[in-house]
Amino acid sequence: MTPATDDPPPASRPRPVLPPGLRLPAAAGLLVFAVAVGTTQIALQATNREADRQLQQLGRVYLDGLAASVRTGLEAGDPDYVAGRFGRAFGEQHGVAERALFAFDPAGRLLARHGDPLLPEPDRALLEREGWRMDPVGGVAWAARSVEGASGSAGRIVAALDIGPILAARERLSWTIIVMDLLLAALFALLAWFVLHRLGRPLRLLVRELSEGASRPPARLPDALINAVDPRTAHVLGAYNRMADGVRERERLAAELADREQAAALGQLAANVAHEVRNPLAGLATAVSTLRRFGDRPGEREEALAFLERGINALERIVSRTLSLYRPEQDHPLTRADLDDLRHLARPAAERQGVTLAFGLDLPEGHLGTGAGGVRQVLLNLLLNACAATPRGGVVGLQARIVEGDLLCEITDEGPGLDPAAAERLSGGGAPPETGSRRLGLGVVVGLLGDLDARASVAARPGGGTAIRLVIPLDRSRAA
Repeated sequence: MTPATDDPPPASRPRPVLPPGLRLPAAAGLLVFAVAVGTTQIALQATNREADRQLQQLGRVYLDGLAASVRTGLEAGDPDYVAGRFGRAFGEQHGVAERALFAFDPAGRLLARHGDPLLPEPDRALLEREGWRMDPVGGVAWAARSVEGASGSAGRIVAALDIGPILAARERLSWTIIVMDLLLAALFALLAWFVLHRLGRPLRLLVRELSEGASRPPARLPDALINAVDPRTAHVLGAYNRMADGVRERERLAAELADREQAAALGQLAANVAHEVRNPLAGLATAVSTLRRFGDRPGEREEALAFLERGINALERIVSRTLSLYRPEQDHPLTRADLDDLRHLARPAAERQGVTLAFGLDLPEGHLGTGAGGVRQVLLNLLLNACAATPRGGVVGLQARIVEGDLLCEITDEGPGLDPAAAERLSGGGAPPETGSRRLGLGVVVGLLGDLDARASVAARPGGGTAIRLVIPLDRSRAA
């Protein structure tokens, strides 16, 4: 059975992919990567648009020179003259190469053409206005211009420019920029992650210590770490260290005070018992001496035995009276806070043994019923015994809830198991086990259970260890 905790995480809450200390560096790295890639893509699109505009300007400049060369032929309607000028233009290809040249008369009829015969004629929409159109698939840029003569429009010329090499070079450049951009963006994203991860290390340690404070005492952060951070962060970490020191000192003082109170109580109990028992023991010793010396005389023997019997009865009354003094007659009602206090009372022993306490208290607020003193004493003794029996790194658990008017408590440990004689005694049968501990033993726990009208059962856990189950009536009159 797994011990319950006070505040289990909600089952519906999704578990984060990254721990809290890595979320900020990861988010910053992704942001740097996205910004770097996005800005580069925007710049690349702007560059491509500017390159298209400059290419269009280049086509217009080319047509300006070609228009001056063929104007005379267009005005005269001479196709041979125009074709000859087109041929000379093809012979001077040192920049952007032409795929084909077209000349149209003012009516829109083809007058002359030169170049690639497989290239189709340009569409009439391009002829109706001065225009520019790019065909990236075919690698052709269509440039059109009207030619003005002395008496008006002399015709129109259209050039099919070969821009395939330019587009191929631009594509290679774009891919080079994209690859370099991705590499640089990833590099700077990793750099941002590394820097923030390093800067956030003190806060990650602080968050980890605070989050684990419910299962163990807070631990001090290294002084070297505090000295290596900025003053504001150092102030926060120093405040945490002072808090951790205060908690540890308070727990140490509480444990020391508890030990002193226990030692004082044991000392007072021993002194009272010794004082009350000394006189009856002297008389018993005298009776024993009489029996040794005059045991063969019936009268002396009977008188000595009667004295021994009276002395033993006196000792029994002294012991009963002493126990009644250390059992409080008046007690306040039991509350959930009384069981919460057990966590703090058992924590010093748990820390010394290196075990973890896991409490699951499903109890309402307010008075629960029966007196708190006996219940607290029983549970505290069983928790201390469980801590002593559990190996280092194990878990000692306490679960409590109310079932049909009874307080149901279960103490679990991961030890080697309770001795059979002790388990039988705790369950209600058998003699009390022998013990050499100065603490209140199992016999006292059994006596307190009897005063509370409680029932106990002991069972071995499947994974190892012991589970002690207590049923304590909250209404003593109902139990009677």
